[in-house]
Amino acid sequence: MKLKINPRKVLSIISLMLMISILVAGCSSTSKVPQDAVAVVNGSNISIVNFEKTLALQRMSYEAEFGPDVLNQDMGSGMTLLDSIKQMILDQLVLEEVVFQEAMKDDIEITDEEIDERYTPYIKLLEENKDFKDFAKENDIDEDYIKQQIKKDIVIHKYRDAFVGDLDISEEEAKTYYEENPDFFTKEEVTAKHILVRTAEADEKEKAKKEAEDILSKIKTPEDFLKEWKSYKDAEGEKIIAEDLGSFGRGQMVPEFEEVAFSLEPEEISGIVETSFGYHIILSEDHIKEVSKFEDTKDYLMEYLKEEAFQKNLQELLEKAKITKKEEL
Repeated sequence: MKLKINPRKVLSIISLMLMISILVAGCSSTSKVPQDAVAVVNGSNISIVNFEKTLALQRMSYEAEFGPDVLNQDMGSGMTLLDSIKQMILDQLVLEEVVFQEAMKDDIEITDEEIDERYTPYIKLLEENKDFKDFAKENDIDEDYIKQQIKKDIVIHKYRDAFVGDLDISEEEAKTYYEENPDFFTKEEVTAKHILVRTAEADEKEKAKKEAEDILSKIKTPEDFLKEWKSYKDAEGEKIIAEDLGSFGRGQMVPEFEEVAFSLEPEEISGIVETSFGYHIILSEDHIKEVSKFEDTKDYLMEYLKEEAFQKNLQELLEKAKITKKEEL
């Protein structure tokens, strides 16, 4: 089995993590803001009207994909998904306003033709989708709002492209990053099956462990394992289960299971592995670890380092900005 490592995907994930950290760490205060605003950025208001329109679009997207009740679900911290989305939108709008203000200082130009080019597909959507047209009308998502968002998006992208275009990342810088962050460029997977003797209650542990040991005593070879595994799989019991886990990477299984699974060679059988689920016997069918070569990832890595520099620039802009957010949304 050949693993294919996608450096662009890996670096995109890192970029996303950077962006999330910026949104969380942005400098702000929670002093009073005007009644018609959700935030003030360097003296400019972010209006409640625009916030509500953006929220309406997000609600529509989530409800269309996950159902009408999804936004009321508890996120496990006392906040509903809707609460979380509101905070995310506020952070997004603040960041966009900070970058937009900085971009306008650089006299970035934008034409009506550029805006109209992006607005035309939106008009087509309204014409072809009555439900969306009704939704837009009901939530007052009008031409001014859409064109305002389009303008801001174009200006921010032009600012980003200009910033990145002025950067000069050397191959030596990329090589240093590559050598200092080997895990980002390593792909490791195990393909395995397991037999699990489950323990629902604490007082069942000794009995379950004895059952697992009895099963293991019958297994000397991979063929023996597969024979036992098939017998429990076909039985479809609730106490002892047999699963084909397929291929998985690190971080997908509970730590105790993962530690053993990744220590096995192909065709090797584990001893008894205890986890919160019970007692496992693991058969490793394949174990592959591959490292993407620097030459294969160099171009993507140099792009990423430019993006990382841009993210740091955003962080600096947020730290310098005077931001006031409404406490309750």
